[in-house]
Amino acid sequence: MSAGLTERDMQTGLEQAWHGETNIVLEVTRDNSMPYEIIEAPIQYKVEAEVDGFPVEKIIEDPQYKRLIASDDLKPIGEPFAKSYCPSSISTFWEIIRKGMGETPYKVVSAGTVDDRCKLFASIKVSDGFTIGEREFKDYITLIDSFDKTTSLQARYSSICVVCANTYAMVMNSGSQIGKAKHTALIEMNIGRLTDAIAAFAGTSAANKVMLQKAYQTECSRDEARAWITGLEGRNATASGLTNGMLQKTARMVELFEQGRGNEGRTRLDAFSAVTDFHSNESTNRKGDGAQRYTSEWGASAQVKNLVATRFEQDWDSNVKRGSGMLETHKMVLAS
Repeated sequence: MSAGLTERDMQTGLEQAWHGETNIVLEVTRDNSMPYEIIEAPIQYKVEAEVDGFPVEKIIEDPQYKRLIASDDLKPIGEPFAKSYCPSSISTFWEIIRKGMGETPYKVVSAGTVDDRCKLFASIKVSDGFTIGEREFKDYITLIDSFDKTTSLQARYSSICVVCANTYAMVMNSGSQIGKAKHTALIEMNIGRLTDAIAAFAGTSAANKVMLQKAYQTECSRDEARAWITGLEGRNATASGLTNGMLQKTARMVELFEQGRGNEGRTRLDAFSAVTDFHSNESTNRKGDGAQRYTSEWGASAQVKNLVATRFEQDWDSNVKRGSGMLETHKMVLAS
């Protein structure tokens, strides 16, 4: 099915999703969205042996591989895995939500699994959302995990509520990563760090709204936007380090400042959106599958977006000053 929901999967939510298969409830919980646990089971197979000179069949356990089964139907989930892979659990998944959100008001609005229980998700609403100009901002922290080795246990911040395989993929492609825990021998330590990261992030919604509203109300000329973008992109370059590649990138972001989706080329919020849109969708010229997704979520573009989100106001003036200097130096070089 296009929603990625098999007979063993269930999506539980507060309202009906587009696929029409939501288990609608007043409160989304573990019991009504994932009413089972995963169990590590040995892999057994028959071998031929000889006892007292007679051929017999013996059942032995694979010494290297195990597999996961569900406690309710005892059917497998995912493929066999080696000792180096350390799966988490359903109970751990929900405990991370409880501990990570702590005292921050929240509501789980959608939770469940897709791909035959191989991938699980819970979308957590941390505010009622807000509108600035014509842009609508919604706050969801989505906790995601997999039992098929396709992703680590991780929390992502996004405006997308996960209800199916399609929206699961959208959050993976466009959401900002808050933290993650790899399925290794250090998974317990990594889960602790992930929980701390969620707790630190959960209270930022109100601050984000104030910051973005202020950016929308602050006028920004094309020249100032260009200087800010240049200073941001050239933060690690020398004063004369405006390469052709950097000039092309900044020129494209100035275009997005003026003509990007929802932008009018008049405020700092337009500049903010131009940079984040570029680094989410256009920042690599590599043609390999997943290249843009990689840089946007884990590579250089992810670092830029994180820097803009966390240091937007604090670094605005210094970026404008740096960028103005770089542009002036470049102009002098061309004139000489």
